[in-house]
Amino acid sequence: MKGESPSVIRNFSPAWFATVMGTGVIPLSMAFLKAPWAKGLGVVFVWLSVILFIVILIPWTLKFIRYPEAAREDLNHPIAGNFYPTMPIAMIVLALDFLKYRGVVLPLPLAVSLAKVLWILGSAGIYLFGFVISLRMYTHSEIDLPHANFGWYIPPVSKLIIPVAGFGLAALSQNWQPYFLVSLVSLGVGFFLFLFVGAAVYHRYIYHEMPMARLAPTFFIGIAPTAIIAIVVAKMMHFFHHVQTGFNPSTCAVLCKISLLVFWGLSIWWFVMSLLVILYYIRSVGMPYALSWWAFTFPSGALAVSTGVTFRVFSFPFLYWSFWLLNAFLIGIWTVVAVLTLRAVSTGAAFRGH
Repeated sequence: MKGESPSVIRNFSPAWFATVMGTGVIPLSMAFLKAPWAKGLGVVFVWLSVILFIVILIPWTLKFIRYPEAAREDLNHPIAGNFYPTMPIAMIVLALDFLKYRGVVLPLPLAVSLAKVLWILGSAGIYLFGFVISLRMYTHSEIDLPHANFGWYIPPVSKLIIPVAGFGLAALSQNWQPYFLVSLVSLGVGFFLFLFVGAAVYHRYIYHEMPMARLAPTFFIGIAPTAIIAIVVAKMMHFFHHVQTGFNPSTCAVLCKISLLVFWGLSIWWFVMSLLVILYYIRSVGMPYALSWWAFTFPSGALAVSTGVTFRVFSFPFLYWSFWLLNAFLIGIWTVVAVLTLRAVSTGAAFRGH
């Protein structure tokens, strides 16, 4: 067993923080449920997310210190490198958990202060990794069309999650301008890069063969951008209603309501399309477990949260039942992926490189 530790650290995948994202999004979805058990379950998942983050951070950091050449190899990899931003994204997800459950998991002032620190560090990390990885992608001479997958969304489009927590913190702060500025800028950057990168990846799916089976779950990542934008739009509507900014709250509300349903619509369409793509893989080539299966969880959670937000605004029965079905899917797929991940960890299969 002693000989296994170095290989675990050397081969530690940058995608491991996707487990924190997929776990941390569950409390955000549970918060829309009024049942007493929902809050308790949400608290359990908040603390589980915190524990996972700390446990994963140790080998993730040690890899940079003890095996810098392996870390550089991952950063240069046209697929693996794109998953490094999952670490700062996980920080933003934890910030959202602390904000949503402030006064429950931690005393209110401490929860808000910790959320601010995580938001600042997470936002800085998202931009840092985004610049580093994007530049490496631009200058990489061996990237070809077969490398394209929706994991490419992560470095550039991850900016979209910054305003989700940013607008929440702005609404709680007297000095709301910095949060407002960073959130709107990040929304703009993430939205346009979503269009640019999405076009490139979509081109691959049409004009080239489908990605290898272990990358099939990354198709689910396509759900996340517009689902997150829908959540951001709802956050903006709440912010303009409660904070005096000089904007007309009524005008903003109309625009936000229209945008909310538009962006949610693409997310639910992509969810159905993703299920069809996964069914194709299962029936045609098989789809053995890989760490990439965690791509099923966070995008599904983002869609569940955006559905809960949309239902609060429109109160359509279809949205209500969609929200419950999506939550059932989220809990079910998280359970399956978590069990398979624990099995892969116990056998060492989770630490055998790319």
